[in-house]
Amino acid sequence: MKATKFLIGLLAISAFALGATPALAAPPSNDTIAGATAITAVPFSDSVDTTEATTDADDLAAAQPCLAIGAPAIEKAVWYKYTASANVTLLVDTSGSNYTTGVATYSGAPSAATFVSCAPVSLTTAVASGQTVYVMVFGAESGSPGGTLQLSVVAAPPPPEVSLSVDPVGSFDPKGGSATISGTATCSGVGDFAGVNGALTQTVGRFTISGFFFAPLTCDGVSHVWTAQVTSSNGKFGGGKATVQATAFGCGVLGCGQVSVTQQIHMRR
Repeated sequence: MKATKFLIGLLAISAFALGATPALAAPPSNDTIAGATAITAVPFSDSVDTTEATTDADDLAAAQPCLAIGAPAIEKAVWYKYTASANVTLLVDTSGSNYTTGVATYSGAPSAATFVSCAPVSLTTAVASGQTVYVMVFGAESGSPGGTLQLSVVAAPPPPEVSLSVDPVGSFDPKGGSATISGTATCSGVGDFAGVNGALTQTVGRFTISGFFFAPLTCDGVSHVWTAQVTSSNGKFGGGKATVQATAFGCGVLGCGQVSVTQQIHMRR
C-alpha cells in the first residue's frame, strides 16, 4: 500500500516537472528561403535572435559557392529578399552582431547557379531595377551558437567627386635640398580615405631630380589647401623650373573618384 502511494506520488512529481519545463524556442520566421523577410524599402534594419536558427539542405546547396571560396562554415542561416524599383548598389552590414557572421547574395531564387558574392560581416551587391536579390546571413564558424543579428541594408553612396589645383610657385631649402609644393583640393561625397599624392621632378644639367609626396585630404565638400614637403634620394631640388604630377583621390565603398594634374611650376627660396 505504501509502495503504491509512493509510486503515485513519484508519477505526480514527474508530471509536474514535465509540465514546468519551458518549451524550446522556435526558429526565427526567416529561417528558411521560403520565409525570407521582405525588405520593402532601404534603408532597412533588423534585429533577430538566431540561436535557434537552422541550416537545411536548401541553405547548404545555395551556400556551396561560398564554401568553395573559403567560408569556414555555414551555420544558423537566415534569409532576406529585396526587389529593386531602380538600379541600386546595396551595402549589407552585420558588424553590430554579437557573433561571427557571413553574408551571401543571390540574383533570384537562391541556388549555386544564382550565387553572386559572399564575404565576412558585410558586402555590396548591385541590383538592377525589377530584380529580386536574396541575402543569406549565417554564422561563419563551425558550431556557431548564433546570437543577436543586427542587420543594416542601405543604398551604397557613389564614389566621391574630387577636384585639384597646383600652385604655380614652390619653394626649396638650399641647405637640405627639399622642396615644398602646394595647391587646393576638394573631396565631395562619402569617402573613407582621401589624399593628394604624386611626384616632383626637376632637371639639373644631365640629371633629373625626383621625389614623391602625399598630403591627406578630408571628404567634406570644402576646398582645402594642401601642402607637401618633397625630398629626393638622388639629389637636391633648387631654383628654376620643376614639374608636379599630382593626383587627388577619394575612396568609398564603391571605389575611388580621382583627378590628375601635370603642371610646370617655378621653384624659389
